[in-house]
Amino acid sequence: MAEKEYKGELEDVEFDSSGFINAFSYAQPETVNYLKSKGVSMSDFRPKILNASHLKNNDLILTMEEAHKRKIHKKYKHIQDIDKKVYTLKEFTGIDKDINIFDPYMKNHKAYLDTMIEIEKNVDLAIQKIIKTNTAE
Repeated sequence: MAEKEYKGELEDVEFDSSGFINAFSYAQPETVNYLKSKGVSMSDFRPKILNASHLKNNDLILTMEEAHKRKIHKKYKHIQDIDKKVYTLKEFTGIDKDINIFDPYMKNHKAYLDTMIEIEKNVDLAIQKIIKTNTAE
């Protein structure tokens, strides 16, 4: 998942992150350490709250849990095509069972590591799908 793996194939693709609440002004240490071990920098991390503008201006919205997806559909149903661009990460990658990735906050180190591995696997699959979709256009 090192940043450089996909660099040339993703020149026109931007990634961003936001959440429903801004619980912290920093990334969780477990996340920072895991990404650092993969060669991914968190230097530009700034927590942001999800808003209508963010949803309107992005082509694809990936959530960790089905409940998050439903919340977006319900709260932002006025946004054109919102139902066509919001998926859980696992759903987008083609998994149709157990599509939730639960937040490991306040869990033990193993649970956190397992979650990070699950996210990494699915992010890699999502990136491959995005590349395939973009090169087919």
